[in-house]
Amino acid sequence: MGPGLGGRDASPRSGDVSSRARPTVGHVMRAYLANTETFILNQIVTLDRYRPVVVAHHRRPGTDFPMPEGVVAEECLPVPLARLQALAYRAARVPLPQGIAAMAHYLQEQDARLLHYHYLVDARFLLGVKRRTGLPAIVSAYGYDVSSFPRLGRGLGRLYLRPLFSRLDCFLAMSEDMRRDLIALGCPDTKIVVHYQGSDVKRFLHRGRIYDPEGPLVVLCCGRLHPAKGQQLVLQALRRVERRGRDDFRLVMVGDGPLRPELERLTAEYGWGDRITFTGHIPYTSDALVEHFRRADIFAHPSIAFEGIKEGIPGTIVEAMACGLPVVATHHAGIPAVIESGRDGLLVPERDLDALTAAFDALLADSGLRERVGQAAANRAARELDLQAGAAELERIYDRFV
Repeated sequence: MGPGLGGRDASPRSGDVSSRARPTVGHVMRAYLANTETFILNQIVTLDRYRPVVVAHHRRPGTDFPMPEGVVAEECLPVPLARLQALAYRAARVPLPQGIAAMAHYLQEQDARLLHYHYLVDARFLLGVKRRTGLPAIVSAYGYDVSSFPRLGRGLGRLYLRPLFSRLDCFLAMSEDMRRDLIALGCPDTKIVVHYQGSDVKRFLHRGRIYDPEGPLVVLCCGRLHPAKGQQLVLQALRRVERRGRDDFRLVMVGDGPLRPELERLTAEYGWGDRITFTGHIPYTSDALVEHFRRADIFAHPSIAFEGIKEGIPGTIVEAMACGLPVVATHHAGIPAVIESGRDGLLVPERDLDALTAAFDALLADSGLRERVGQAAANRAARELDLQAGAAELERIYDRFV
């Protein structure tokens, strides 16, 4: 935490001279940090040649993640101003100039050389930080910010984002699909770099996987319980599998969210009280999360476009691949960028229950198929999708602007 800024987090590296020798990059965000946003935290803590600091407008209550070195504007303002800033955010989604000034002051104190915004919406909300610091700035797009948000208010969301395309220096798209979405919003193609940040492949690696275990097979879903993730389709497809006479499976749902009541209703309707387990939220840092991946036999993540929302590349898919799980997913957004259907996963069209049922049928019936697809997935994750490789590529992108 910068001197005199009154934040709650002590920096583990604030006195480390070697860390100060590295160029500093400021990671700028509206809120630190949703429990599902491990893909942001991983990028921050994996940097090697750059020293990361975080500047956030406010802190999310109940976050699982201690904040790295940095500052939260809401926590370094005098109490009356902090309350006013919180009120301004709740009422009108606007930042106070004093909060922007505190974030910019901290970055200048830390001799930051570059800004890395996370989400286009956050970059627009905190564009004043770039204006005050005069630093070059890049922004990572992740999904909803280039899909559903621009459609808000009959296109007002798109107009809100437009100033970014002339004022920021580089836009990071997770896939070619996302690159096309950015271009459609008006972003110059010359400012877009396709970059996937990677996942912690080594943490989820499971060399001892058995593809023909005794007992029922475990189908795992992991992620926020939300219609866009397609968990309801998993239940419906597996119900069809059961009606065709195959009942040697169980289902584990890791996560929580607004879809849970509907999933529990389907569970009761199907009489699956002993077939399905809802674990609720499990922190990303927990060994219990990794253990669920290791105990599973099939991973399901049939994402769909829902109310305009598109995903990027779901990190849980890559983690399942790293663990050697055969993945059933959809031809959606950036997913085909990491899975070649039939080789290192099975992809089906969005909302196609017949195809989804057939994919589950094939994997449940054939241990050889599970092994071939799962091992190919693990090999691809280790070769192409590792977080360390993504961090090294991200630093090469930083080099262009520092």
